[in-house]
Amino acid sequence: MELHPFSLSYLPAAVELFRQNFRLLRQRVPALPATLDDEALISDNLMYLLKAHPGVVAVDDGSLVGYLAYMLVDNFRGAGRRAAYSPEWGHAVAASCQELAYRRMYREAAADWAEAGCQVHAITLLADQADCLQTWFWSGFGMAVVDAVRSMQPLERRSPTRLSIRQALVSDAAALASLEREHCRYYTLSPVFMPLRAGYTEERFRHFLADPGNSVWLALDGDAPVGFLRLDGSENDGADALASTGTIKINGAFIQAAYRGQGANSAMLDAALRHHAGLGKTCCAVDFEAFNPDGTAFWLRHFQPVCLSLMRCPEITRPVE
Repeated sequence: MELHPFSLSYLPAAVELFRQNFRLLRQRVPALPATLDDEALISDNLMYLLKAHPGVVAVDDGSLVGYLAYMLVDNFRGAGRRAAYSPEWGHAVAASCQELAYRRMYREAAADWAEAGCQVHAITLLADQADCLQTWFWSGFGMAVVDAVRSMQPLERRSPTRLSIRQALVSDAAALASLEREHCRYYTLSPVFMPLRAGYTEERFRHFLADPGNSVWLALDGDAPVGFLRLDGSENDGADALASTGTIKINGAFIQAAYRGQGANSAMLDAALRHHAGLGKTCCAVDFEAFNPDGTAFWLRHFQPVCLSLMRCPEITRPVE
């Protein structure tokens, strides 16, 4: 196996290698949109990355068996650190040589990432490639974010809840902003430890709720809002694999600690699925931090993972002279 810079001559074979892997994932997860099974789209995406950085390919007996392309991201995940990141379409390896090809390509690329001052190495994998996942774990990477999807079918089993559930109105914006501040603080606590985010303000909630393609669902104890589920019908801030006009994206969910485990989250999700199915959406997507145990337990009950994002924070960022 030989490594070479990722030149445009390898582009057609790289695109086809990714599409083969992506089609296998779609067979296993029928709710996954076909967005990335698009030759022109993947080709354009890779050309965009290659304009800035060469990337690397693995070639065996004259045939391409793997590629790794990436981007550099400042202030990665809002933590003030520079990262090298390869999205789910930014790499692929033939099943017959995943461990060898990925380990060798990472060694090559990581040297460039160190020279660029990257404090974080990150990659998003297709979720059905268990051998690939193990290879990156054994290269020092840990799970960060999971992107998952489900059909718009109502929940088959939903725990009863004493809380009332309804769709939020523009007049609920102030109450939602208050819950959002609690939501953002929650992510700074153990064991999540994420940087404090600004979150949605009252004004932003008003603007968001004015769009009929969006929705927020409230859980109430009497008249008091104690939790919400926010769904965006137009923007996707997760994996590109889930971007489609038929996708409704969950981009916020929170319930106060005293009300967890009382069935409110599943009741809000069920109401949201029924509502957006009626608006013509064909799948529901969510991304969540794997190190948030409460969120992970809930989302995995109702969604199928399609992309797994991994991170490594090297102990030194440049080779010692």
